[in-house]
Amino acid sequence: MSNMQDVFREVVEIAPFPALLHNEIGVIVYANKAFERVFGYSREEVLQRIFVELVHPRDREKAENAMRRRLAGETVEPFLIKVRGKDGNYRTVQVFGSRARFMGEILGIIALSDVTKLEEQKVMLTLITRALRHDVLNALTTAMSYFEISREICKNCENSNYLEKLGLSIERAVKIIKDLREFEEAVVKGELERINVREIVEDVADHFNVPITIEGECEVVADRGLRAVFENLFQNAIQHGKTDRIEVTMKNVGDFCEIRVIDYGKGIPEEIKDNIFEEGFTYGEAASTGQGLYLVKKLVERYGGEIRVEDNSPRGAVFVVRLRAWVGE
Repeated sequence: MSNMQDVFREVVEIAPFPALLHNEIGVIVYANKAFERVFGYSREEVLQRIFVELVHPRDREKAENAMRRRLAGETVEPFLIKVRGKDGNYRTVQVFGSRARFMGEILGIIALSDVTKLEEQKVMLTLITRALRHDVLNALTTAMSYFEISREICKNCENSNYLEKLGLSIERAVKIIKDLREFEEAVVKGELERINVREIVEDVADHFNVPITIEGECEVVADRGLRAVFENLFQNAIQHGKTDRIEVTMKNVGDFCEIRVIDYGKGIPEEIKDNIFEEGFTYGEAASTGQGLYLVKKLVERYGGEIRVEDNSPRGAVFVVRLRAWVGE
């Protein structure tokens, strides 16, 4: 056992990530070289200190609770906290942990993954998204004003139905931009929630000018970004598939909700089916940025689900989305 403990210490000592051991009251009894390098403390400065003293006050309860649960033998999922360095600045870290017996005493093991730069980039991306959302919404508001004036002038025009389609498209764009705020907040929070799929599909369907029928109902683990999945699937069926109608069915299959988005357009050629979810992939005259279906796949995977495409009969395509069913209260 002594040899195994020595091997463990040697492995942890050369690990590229900060790691430490603490006793049952949270006192640090060991810290590796990476901890010294990342946070600037010497080993002597942190030994015998209580770990949560280095944690941001806002995160201390979370850290203490996780340490206590681990020592009791519970499994604790990784979580984010801020840890103060010797220079007084806080670094954002993802915390992993376990427990082990050393010299007859059960000690907590904490490994820290420094994600400070990623968090800073997330904040910057959020600011950029907010700015873009604001500017685009202003432009669409102006466009809607011109549309209303044009509709008044052209009430009896022969092709006034095109104006109505334009108005519907502008309203849909405004809705998408406003929904981005909810999606942005959900991504930053990083938490998934209970989502009624039928409600999302019905709301999205209202902003398209082809008939969309909906059958069934499901509740899944997702967030408000699920709107973007159906926005893109419907748009893809209309713009690329040239369908004149869409059907959406949903039902629970085991632990999943299976949603089928069915169109009656041109279908998807067999030779590109394996590529349509790749970032930047484009095909045909109606090709756009190649981001839509890639975004759909990434969102579905974020929710722990999967997506595939099948042929419809006699023509068209079927996108099959499987999402984890909500099983909470």
